[in-house]
Amino acid sequence: MRQADRRRFRRTKLRLRLARLEGLRLVTETADLWTADVSAGGMCFCLPLDAEPELGTSLTFELSVPPGEGYSSSGGKARGSGKVVRTQPAPTMGVGVAVEFTKPLALDF
Repeated sequence: MRQADRRRFRRTKLRLRLARLEGLRLVTETADLWTADVSAGGMCFCLPLDAEPELGTSLTFELSVPPGEGYSSSGGKARGSGKVVRTQPAPTMGVGVAVEFTKPLALDF
């Protein structure tokens, strides 16, 4: 029997670059980090294996949003804060991190 999905928000497979991430100790500050999916309530991304965060860790971040038809011809930024609610092994390497937003994203276009 399939377990019911308990998510409150619909996820969208959206690959946005994490231009800034504070609150985690990374193996390398030059890590190229990208979201795997984003919803109105949170996001998921992958980290190098050595950087697995503890649950409840507070983060601040900035996502680079590319230009797109219907919302911005020049792209912009989405800034926010959140907390780590889940970690799991990533499909390729490292660890997947699920973050719940602690306040709505601030958009700058």
